[in-house]
Amino acid sequence: MRQMRLIGLVLLIALGLAALPVLQPAAPAAQAQGSATFTIEETTFESHYPRGMVFTIKASSSGGDIARAVLFYRLRSGTRSRENADFDAATGAWVADPYTEGGGLPPWVDFDYWWMLTDSAGNIFETEPQHGVYADNTREWYSVDTEDITLYWYGFDESFGQMVADTMARMRPIFEEGWGRLISYKPLAIIFPEGNAWDEYVSGGNNPDAAGFTSPETGYTLQRLSGLRTPEELMERLTRCGRRPEVITSHDPETWRLQDLAATIVHETTHLYQSDFNRSGPAWWQEAQPEYFARQSGYITRDAFGRIAAYAQQYDLPTMQGDGPPLGVSTVSADGCNGLGYNMGEVFLTWMLDNYGGLETHRRILEAMPGHSMGEAIEIATGVPFLDLENQWRASLGLAPVGPPPTATPFQLPNLPNLPTPRPASSG
Repeated sequence: MRQMRLIGLVLLIALGLAALPVLQPAAPAAQAQGSATFTIEETTFESHYPRGMVFTIKASSSGGDIARAVLFYRLRSGTRSRENADFDAATGAWVADPYTEGGGLPPWVDFDYWWMLTDSAGNIFETEPQHGVYADNTREWYSVDTEDITLYWYGFDESFGQMVADTMARMRPIFEEGWGRLISYKPLAIIFPEGNAWDEYVSGGNNPDAAGFTSPETGYTLQRLSGLRTPEELMERLTRCGRRPEVITSHDPETWRLQDLAATIVHETTHLYQSDFNRSGPAWWQEAQPEYFARQSGYITRDAFGRIAAYAQQYDLPTMQGDGPPLGVSTVSADGCNGLGYNMGEVFLTWMLDNYGGLETHRRILEAMPGHSMGEAIEIATGVPFLDLENQWRASLGLAPVGPPPTATPFQLPNLPNLPTPRPASSG
């Protein structure tokens, strides 16, 4: 793995050897839960990406033979998992090997791990946590690690790391102001080149149409570079569905691809914020926030405003009330394009924050959401009912107002006559 500049030179050497067992020195005898003393002779960790990891431990107890060994590991997001170990009589070690059949973690996910040992007398001992990295030793990667993000990528421009580092540094005060605090852990971004190389770690393969995946439970986002190649392809994409190419940051395909990927990392990091803060809402809101913050990155690679303005000139927009506009990328709208809910959410949220207090209002919405719906929280933060805000926004687009969503009628059981209870058949 190549490190950008001199960042993490020592780490470079260590990760280059990650396929070999990482031996931990024997620990001195330590007092356990119970009356026994446990001695840790050796622990090892090996990364065999994409086919899992192998952890071993050799230990003894003054209370009797080791009867059980369980490996615990904690990802940077705080999510914990465990793996029961098997005893290998040939080596005298307990062995845990998660994800050996694939379908597990992507490369470069890191974690703290420790062992819980139980001897035949029931005494229990936990080892001190150690740090591991699920290293990909099959190819050469670039890596950047800043206070805002840990990034790995390979197969394209080395300058991408500095672009992401600068972008996330610009986003730090914006995230902090808009959310009230920074995320509780450092996000991890793993970027593959175009193509299906990322299928290697998923049993059965990934969705071939997907651009990436984000896992709030494990704190990472996995993305791949767009396959865009020519200026003609780029112009076709930028003018599709009413967008105006003149507002896009770059018309150079290679620059656009890198800027779009940097903005996508901001978008996906916002999803990690949503999970970390445990704030939810309708599907369009869940995408409006990431789209809004991605725009604050400075890389305007998609023109949602042009699409919505053009759409409103020909068609009516669905309401934001209730479940709101359709979000699925497979849902085609009246203009023959998909993703209308993404674009509506970004444009509406931007309009609302531009007119009602900016990032401070966004923070106040989040603060009000526990115990309130998204619409109620918006009214608390802005002082204006959500329906009125939507209609003000619609008026700015030249659209007629919408009414409130229909009130659901409670279901009532019909009145039934009193019926006699059937008597069991006589056995005599």
